[in-house]
Amino acid sequence: MPILALLLALAGCETAITENTPPEDQPSRIVVTFPESVSPQPVTGRVLLFFSSNLEGEPRAHLNFMDPDPLFAIDVKGAKPGEPIEFHPRNFWAPDSLAFPKPLRQLEDGNYRVQALIDTDNTRRSFNDGPGNLYSEPIEVVVENGKFGTVNLVANLVIKEEKHEENDWVKLVKVRSQLLSDFHGRDVYLRASVLLPYGYEEETDRYYPAYYEVPGFGGRHFYLLKETESKGGYWKAWSTGKNPFRGFRIVLDPDMPLGHSVFANSANNGPAGDALVRELIPAIESRFRIKPESHARFIGGHSSGGWSSLWLQITYPDFFGGCWSTAPDPVDFRAYQTVNIYEDANGHWTPTGQPRPVARSRHEVLQSTVTINHWEYVLGYGEQLDSFDAVFSPRGEDGNPMQIMDKLTGFINKDVALYWKNYDIRLIIEENWPTLGPKLQGKLHIIGGGWDTFYLEPALIMLKEFLDTQDHGGYVKILPGNHGSFFSDELWHMIHLEMADQYAEADQSRP
Repeated sequence: MPILALLLALAGCETAITENTPPEDQPSRIVVTFPESVSPQPVTGRVLLFFSSNLEGEPRAHLNFMDPDPLFAIDVKGAKPGEPIEFHPRNFWAPDSLAFPKPLRQLEDGNYRVQALIDTDNTRRSFNDGPGNLYSEPIEVVVENGKFGTVNLVANLVIKEEKHEENDWVKLVKVRSQLLSDFHGRDVYLRASVLLPYGYEEETDRYYPAYYEVPGFGGRHFYLLKETESKGGYWKAWSTGKNPFRGFRIVLDPDMPLGHSVFANSANNGPAGDALVRELIPAIESRFRIKPESHARFIGGHSSGGWSSLWLQITYPDFFGGCWSTAPDPVDFRAYQTVNIYEDANGHWTPTGQPRPVARSRHEVLQSTVTINHWEYVLGYGEQLDSFDAVFSPRGEDGNPMQIMDKLTGFINKDVALYWKNYDIRLIIEENWPTLGPKLQGKLHIIGGGWDTFYLEPALIMLKEFLDTQDHGGYVKILPGNHGSFFSDELWHMIHLEMADQYAEADQSRP
């Protein structure tokens, strides 16, 4: 082994493309290569190695937030076709190595399916969607006494650009964003799926209101196409004209390389909010018979989409006529799940040394912040906690989002916490209420579960406590249920009925 590569390995450095001959004292190794047929040019990116105890399917598709499988990674620069990228157990012993949950040499005995993926894409949040990313077929591996011999994985498969077809009900929109393209220095597109109102093709003189919906984390706009294939009560009501809201339902695509954009202008994602209201929505309104007025534009969403819709309503209060936000991500950073970022010193551990939970099932803790941060540290940018940093944090000197809490130690960066105040919804609403309040009259409708799976209701309660002291004409409701169990066809019906009534009342009062 070359001296430089040996020193890098011993230092725990992630980058390692070594000779294809393992040392005599290390019988186990995994060798990843890719052929010239899939990439004649050298590649730069993160090589992910997935181990799964699920012996069916692809390990790269078995990512489980609540129970993550072992994962390892190596960062490569200019790796050439046919050149071995080697995972040696001895290279992952350092505390900051890209190994989850333990070093490779401590892999538990058992049967696994192993798969490699080379993530070189910079246009998608998920490496499983990144056009041009390379991956291997899974191979079954038996680990005995911590050893597994030599495993060769050939990344000879390529992820293609996803393609979706319109149907009679759903039309697809793709618009090049000048604002985001200028910011990122490459072509950036905004996307949406547009569900037509019942009777749209027949009532050719009629203009309709529109409900813009932001999916939750990991959601994309094209799931609307699958809804039209269902036989559920919601779709049956929409397709037969029995849904109380006679308008467009437009699902937006929040996907960005660093995570969910939440359509907020940020130092890392760029002017995502301005691009939405100045470019995408005007383009949609010009293509379809949508009434281009504030009282006819509604915004909503669930989880990260719930936070996004609430943010858009308070940031562009004259543009949107009403917000229906359900189970929003933390709306008060004094309750950033189980962390007070302004007062707590560490986001992983309580003052008594207990791990801070990040997910639960009623009274049972399911996951901790320290585990998820470590998992994301190995996966790379694009996951949930990283996504928050991408939106709320300033950009660091290395060009990446600054972290609110260190991925490995949990220490909270107080300078970053001060910057996050620019996105603290409760704080912004309260400090700007004299001017913001009148513009939000009757527009805020927020619903959450009383034992939210991700500890989101404490922040929502803080927002409710302030809004309950004001006459704002909307509501904040805390219902029995977890992150999604309170959401039902009946709740959908209520939301659409409220939108329909609000639109009818506002439209009748127009000149």
